[in-house]
Amino acid sequence: MKIVFIVPYYGEFPNYFNLFLETCKNNKDFDWLVITDIKKTYNYPQNVRLLDLSWEALKELLDQSFDFKISIDSPYKLCDFKPAYGYIFRNYIEEYDYWGYCDVDVLFGDLRKFLPDNKLEKYDKIGHLGHMSIYRNCDEINFMFAKDINKVYRYKEVFTSNLNYMFDEWNMISINHIFLHNKKRILMFNDFFDIYPYDDNFKRVYRIIPSQNMSFGKEIIDKKISFASIEKGKAYQWTYTGRKWNKTEVAYIHFQKRKMDNMTSGIKGDILCVPNKFIQMNSQKIPKKFLLMSLFNTLYNKRKYKWYLRKIIFQLASTTSSLRHPFRK
Repeated sequence: MKIVFIVPYYGEFPNYFNLFLETCKNNKDFDWLVITDIKKTYNYPQNVRLLDLSWEALKELLDQSFDFKISIDSPYKLCDFKPAYGYIFRNYIEEYDYWGYCDVDVLFGDLRKFLPDNKLEKYDKIGHLGHMSIYRNCDEINFMFAKDINKVYRYKEVFTSNLNYMFDEWNMISINHIFLHNKKRILMFNDFFDIYPYDDNFKRVYRIIPSQNMSFGKEIIDKKISFASIEKGKAYQWTYTGRKWNKTEVAYIHFQKRKMDNMTSGIKGDILCVPNKFIQMNSQKIPKKFLLMSLFNTLYNKRKYKWYLRKIIFQLASTTSSLRHPFRK
């Protein structure tokens, strides 16, 4: 199976984008198409193709792809267009059996181990979140975003508004609900370490979603203290339980909404990922100082407190003013 990830990106790459590219390089069975106008020079591996396209040219391509006027004021709005990439960029992916999208704030492990051909061929869509999903490359699946649910064409609502609808995720009515409504097969892929963004410590967040209905499922935040590592092309989550470290291999690590100090320039070999930096991994043990730091963060957690404050402010604003969520009845 030939697979390509389509990655339009505008603005500024994360300061560890070189490390992202290195983990792409380790996955030789997968290709990436990076579409950007960023001029900074990087060492792109052979399986990462660069398409130099200005922001205005991309908006024109999006506009020409539909018979109605789209709205896209900022690169962040591209998240809503992800489920349509197979249609929008169809001329670039003709040779592939599957196409997908992924974020660039991820580090990949051994993707093929988690996504062998005999697993892929059973599904029309692999993954249910925006940081990585894969679609079968055929006309029916590539146009699935334009299907209706009970005569409501969700994509027209999404593509004509500058609001973010999380069309690539599970919140509200998403591409996943359209797939399920049309009885298409989705693999609810959870073999990754998605780091919860609103905590100073590394904690895994995931969503439990029933595969046979259109509910929004339940988000789970693991309370265990965690770290991560990239070792010989593989990605791992480390958890501290029962006064010992447990190590689990994952397909990739997602550092969502999290700045990381890029200290990889002097690192050779394996990398340890701790809040919020990359360091040289010299042994199969987590240095004690990082465990102590995480224990301290459980008592004084600035990121978590800021998030709680934002939630309180939003709740007050939504109940005492005209500020309302666009889909809240």
